[in-house]
Amino acid sequence: MMKRTQTSPSVGRPREFELDDAVRKAMGVFWDRGYHDASLPDLLEGMELSRGSFYKAFVDKRGVYLLALDVYVDDAVRKTGEILHSNPSPKAAIKEAFSRQVEESSGREGLRGCFVVLSAVEMLPADEEVSTRIARLFRRLQNLYAAAIIRAQALGEIDPGLDERTLARFLVCQIQGMRVLGKTGADRDATKAMVDFALKPLG
Repeated sequence: MMKRTQTSPSVGRPREFELDDAVRKAMGVFWDRGYHDASLPDLLEGMELSRGSFYKAFVDKRGVYLLALDVYVDDAVRKTGEILHSNPSPKAAIKEAFSRQVEESSGREGLRGCFVVLSAVEMLPADEEVSTRIARLFRRLQNLYAAAIIRAQALGEIDPGLDERTLARFLVCQIQGMRVLGKTGADRDATKAMVDFALKPLG
């Protein structure tokens, strides 16, 4: 993370702000408007920065956009990892992770969608830097779920005959599909029923 203070060296009173906080505010602007429709004035207002402070810290719009993606990826991986290690039962932890996804994929939060999914729709396949970041997120999530499945198999909670990599990819694909459906106003009960069906391979 970027928990440090940026101080302008220019003459006069220095402007100080937390870079991490500014990037998260920029993420909100890109999340709501998309990369191409987010103007510099939109970003300056949303980040609460002057034009000079923005350019000194981030150089340009693309620079802060890529940082916002990095922060989102790190947050998603950290939160998923915490949930998957939160229960002595790996199988129960996987189910808890999906319960959280039900909440994020329905109601008002569901309508907002997933920042990475929205970025993929807008920027891929042409943008290699964005593609690399999104691929990294999915790979890291798959690794987390595969590790949880292996732990569950070792405890006899999940059939050891199942391929952990294939099952992990299936689970991550299911999550992303839920987030897309959430943009259409998916019903919470319907989403939960879909999750219950998707988790049947876990036993």
